[in-house]
Amino acid sequence: MKAWRAPAGLAALVLLLLLPPPQASGAVKGRCKDCHDMHGSQGGELSGALTEGGCLGCHAMEPAGDVNIVVTGETRTPQVIHHMEGGDLAAGNFYYVSEDFSPHYENGHNVQGISLQEDPPMDIPPGFINGVQIPGGTGPTFWPKEKQLTCAGTWGCHGDRRIEDPFEAVYGAHHEDDSTIDGSTVGKSYRFLFGVTGVEHPDWEYLATQSSHNGYKGDGQHQSMETISYFCGQCHGLFHPNPFLGGTAALGGTVWHRHPSDVSFADVHIGFADSEYEEFVIYSLETPVAFAEPTGEETRVDQQSIIMCLSCHRAHASPFPDIMRWAYTESLATPGGSTSKKGCFSCHRRK
Repeated sequence: MKAWRAPAGLAALVLLLLLPPPQASGAVKGRCKDCHDMHGSQGGELSGALTEGGCLGCHAMEPAGDVNIVVTGETRTPQVIHHMEGGDLAAGNFYYVSEDFSPHYENGHNVQGISLQEDPPMDIPPGFINGVQIPGGTGPTFWPKEKQLTCAGTWGCHGDRRIEDPFEAVYGAHHEDDSTIDGSTVGKSYRFLFGVTGVEHPDWEYLATQSSHNGYKGDGQHQSMETISYFCGQCHGLFHPNPFLGGTAALGGTVWHRHPSDVSFADVHIGFADSEYEEFVIYSLETPVAFAEPTGEETRVDQQSIIMCLSCHRAHASPFPDIMRWAYTESLATPGGSTSKKGCFSCHRRK
C-alpha cells in the first residue's frame, strides 16, 4: 500500500492553525466620531485634537450608570467612574471620591474634574520629594499648593510627565500599537504610565482569575525605573527606597519606618523560610504582588515575589480610606495567628 502524503502546503497550514494567535494591539479601533467631534457642534467640553470632554468624556460616560466597560463599535473603554455593583476595575473607582455622589476624599486621589482638592496637608502628595528622576527628565522642583492632581501630565499620572498639559502628555498614545509594552513611549507603557512595563489584563481585571490578571513589574534591587512602585514614588518618593527618587533604605533609622515597597520576600528582615510569609504561596487578586519578569499568568507566590505599593492600595479610589484594598482598621491580630487570610493577613499569616 502506498503511504498517504499530505498535499503540498497542508502541513504548514495545520501548523499555522495550531500556533497561538499573535497578541492583539490595544490601539483604539472603530469610528473616529466615537471620540472626536469635527466642529465642536455636538456640545460638551472639548479638549485637544477635537476630542469630546477630555479624559472623562470617554472614561466617565455614565458616572451613575452600571457599566464598567463601554463598548462602542470596535472600541472598549474602561470607565473610571461608574455605579456597577461588583464592577470596580483594577485601579478602583473614582465613584468613592466623586463630587456627584457622596465623596469621601480620603478614599482616593482627588483628581481635577472629579472631586475637590483636599485640605492641607493632603493638598500636596504625602512623601513628595522635589526634582526626582522620571523617564527622560526630572519631576517638579516643587508642588504649588494651588495645583490639583490631574489625569495626566506633570501634575498627574498618565502620559509624559515632562509635559504639563494633560492632553498633550498622552497625545497619540491611544492610536499607538501597544502589543509590546516596553516603556519606550507613552503608548507602549503599562496603562499609559510612561516608562512603566508590565502585562495588561485585557479587561482591566474585570472578572480576572488567579491565572489571568495584571502582571506587575517589580525590582527588589531598586535599579529600575520601570516598576509600578517606582512610578508611585515619583510623587511619594519618601515611601520608596530607590536612590533615584531621593529616598533611602533606612527611613527613620530602619527600613520598617514605613512599609517597604519593591522588596522581595527573600529580602525581608528574617528571610522567607520559616517566616510569617512562608504560607503565602497562592497568588491573590486582593493582595497582588509584583515579579521581576511578570506574565500576568502567575498563580504562585514565592520568595522572589515582590511587595509593591499596589499590594495594599488601589491606584484611583476604593471604598476604604487611604485607597486601601481592604478595611485596614478592621484587621485584628489574634493569638495563634489570624484565620481570615485576608487583607494584612494575606502576607502576615502568623499574626
